[in-house]
Amino acid sequence: MLFNAVKWLLVRPQDYRREKPEEVIYGLDERPPAQALAVVVFQHCLLALMFMVYAILAAEARGFDNRETISYVSGCLLVLGLGTLLQGWRSRFTPGVPLINIPSPVPIATYAAIITLYGPGAAIGAVIFANLLLALMVPLLPRLRAYFPPEVIGVVVFMLGLELVSSGVPRSVGLIGGEQFSSSAALVALATLGGILVASVWGNMRIRILAVLIGTVAGGTLAIVLGLFDPRMIDRMSELPLLAMPLSDISIPLPEFVPMAILVYLLVELFGVMDQMAVGLTIDKLNDRKWRRADMPLVSRSVIANCLQNVLLGAGGMISGGSSGANIGLAHASGIMSRHVAIATGCVLMVLAFLPAVATLVVLVPEPVVGGILVYTAAFLIVAGMELILSRMINMKRTFTVGLSIVVGSSLLIVPRITEQAPEWSQTIVGSALMVGSLCAVALNMLFRIGIKKTASLELSSGHPAAEISDFLEHQGKVWGARREVVLRAGMAIGEAMEILDDADVIQGPVTLTVRFDEVDVVCALSYEGRKLTLGEGEQVDLEALLDDEDDSALEAGMMQVSTMMIRRLADRVRSFERSGRANLVLQFEH
Repeated sequence: MLFNAVKWLLVRPQDYRREKPEEVIYGLDERPPAQALAVVVFQHCLLALMFMVYAILAAEARGFDNRETISYVSGCLLVLGLGTLLQGWRSRFTPGVPLINIPSPVPIATYAAIITLYGPGAAIGAVIFANLLLALMVPLLPRLRAYFPPEVIGVVVFMLGLELVSSGVPRSVGLIGGEQFSSSAALVALATLGGILVASVWGNMRIRILAVLIGTVAGGTLAIVLGLFDPRMIDRMSELPLLAMPLSDISIPLPEFVPMAILVYLLVELFGVMDQMAVGLTIDKLNDRKWRRADMPLVSRSVIANCLQNVLLGAGGMISGGSSGANIGLAHASGIMSRHVAIATGCVLMVLAFLPAVATLVVLVPEPVVGGILVYTAAFLIVAGMELILSRMINMKRTFTVGLSIVVGSSLLIVPRITEQAPEWSQTIVGSALMVGSLCAVALNMLFRIGIKKTASLELSSGHPAAEISDFLEHQGKVWGARREVVLRAGMAIGEAMEILDDADVIQGPVTLTVRFDEVDVVCALSYEGRKLTLGEGEQVDLEALLDDEDDSALEAGMMQVSTMMIRRLADRVRSFERSGRANLVLQFEH
C-alpha cells in the first residue's frame, strides 16, 4: 500500500500543451547537453549565492556571530537547494519548471519583530504554521485576487524597497552599530553600485544578468585596497574543515505557536505566495509561443512546492524563501528553459551547503558591499512597485488606497518614535513599515470595494454610439481598476461590432451593452432584438483589389470582412447566439 501511495505521488500529471518560442533553445522537458547544462547551472548558482545576503540579514535578526551565521547560511543553502530541486521535479505536487529559490526579503522585518517580542521559537512556529495553512489554501488563492490587486501588491513592493533603504544606507556609509560615517565605506558602496549600474545599463543581456556579481567583485576589490577587508579572515578560512553539517553550530529551539505572530506572518507570506504565483505565470508564459491563458495547475504546484520548502526552512529556524525573478531572466537570456537546470542547480546548492568555505565567502562580503547591493535592490523594488500601481486605471478610491498606505507605512521609518512608544501587543505589526503599509492597503481596498458591482449595463443610443461606449468603458475601467490597454481594445472591438451590426441591418430595437469584470476576463455582450450575426473567420483582405473593383457591394462586403478581422484580433474569444428572443454578440478579453 505504501508503494502504491509513493507511486501515485510520483506520477507525472498530464502536461499542458505548449509550443516552444523561437528564442528558447531547450524547452521544459528537453535535456541540454552536459557542457551547456554545466555552464548555465554554474551561472544560476553564482546568482543564487549573491542573494544569500538576505539570509545574512535574517541571521543578524537572530543575533548570531560569524560562526553561527556561516552555519545558518549553509542551512539555507541546503533547504533552498532542495526547494529548487522540487521546482524542477514534475509530480502531482511539484511543477517541473526551471525556478531557482533564494531567501525572500519580504518577511525579514516581520521575522525580526517576532523574534524580538516572542523569541525565535515563536518565529519558527509562525513560519511552519503559516506555510502549512497556505499549502492547504492553494485551491482558493485565485479567488483572493480581487483582494490583492496590482495596486495593493505594488504598495507592498514599494514599501519593501523603502525598508531596504533603511537597512542598506547605514551599511553603505559605515553607520552599522553606531559607528561614525566612513568615506572609505561610502566609496566601496559606490563602486558596488557603479559596477551593477554599468553592467545593467550598458551590458548585453548576459552581462546584465550577472550585474550583481560584477558589482560585488568591484566593491570587494576596492574594499581590499582600502583596507576594509581583514586579510586574516582568509587565513581563518584555511582552518575550516573541508566538510561540515549545516546548522551544526546553531541551537534550534522548539516551535512555539503564538497566535499574534502566526497571524502577522501569515499575511506577509500571503504576499510571498502572490509573488510566487506571478513567477510561476511568468515561466509558464515564457515557455509557450501561443500562450493565451495561465496553466493554473502548474502555478498551484509551484506554490505548494515553495510552501513545503518553507516548512522545512521554518523547522530549521530559518527565514522563508521564494523563487528568484533574476534567475528567470538568466534562463530567458541563455535560452535554456529546461527543468533539468533546476534539478541540477538544486543538487549543486545542496552540495555547496556542506562546504563551509562557500558560506564563509558569502558571510565575509564587506558591509559596504552588502549596503550597495541593498540600495540597488531597493531602487529596483521602488520602481517595480510604481509600475504595478500604475498598471491599472486609477480613480479617487485607488488614489487614496495607494497614497494613504505609503504615507502610513513610511511614517514609521521617518518617525521611529511611533514604533518605540506603541503598545507592546502591537509591536509585531508596527515594528515593520512593510507590514503597516500592507495592512493599510488591504484594509482600504476591502473598504472601497463595498458597493462595486462586477457587472454594468448601458443602453446605447441610436446614431453614433462610439463616444458613449468609450466613456462608459473608461468609467468602468477606473471603478474596477482594469488594465488600460484591455479597456482600449474592448472599446475598439465594440465600436467595430456596432458598425457591422448596423451595416448588416440585423438590429430591430435598442442595443444593450453589458460589461462584466472578474480580474481574469473583461466580457462585453451586445444584446438586441433581431437576427443573430454570424461572423466569419476574418481572413486577410486584398484592399487594393477591392478599391479597384467598381462593384460597391463587393467593397461593402470586403470592409465588413476587415472589421471582422479586427474584432477577432482585438478580442480573445468571440461568439454569437440567440436566447429568450434576443440576439447576443459576446466579446471576451483576457485581463
